[in-house]
Amino acid sequence: MNKISGDVEIVPRVTPAGVRGWEARIDVVFRSAEGQSLTGSQPVRPGCTFGSPREAMDAALLHGQRLLREWVIGVAPNARAKAAT
Repeated sequence: MNKISGDVEIVPRVTPAGVRGWEARIDVVFRSAEGQSLTGSQPVRPGCTFGSPREAMDAALLHGQRLLREWVIGVAPNARAKAAT
């Protein structure tokens, strides 16, 4: 098994989408201990727009939290049992 060490940062973002809509996105940044970084960005729900920047930011925050939780549970299956207690 290879060990990956570094920092993961999940950044919620809101971007204008169309005339009156707002798109919720998250940027994921991984910085390795060696100083290299990988970045990626994805919409919370492709094609979904929100009526206000606040709604979009709330959706991005919730999506980022869920993504991080799923990633941790996937890496450490025992975390699911601990999180439930």
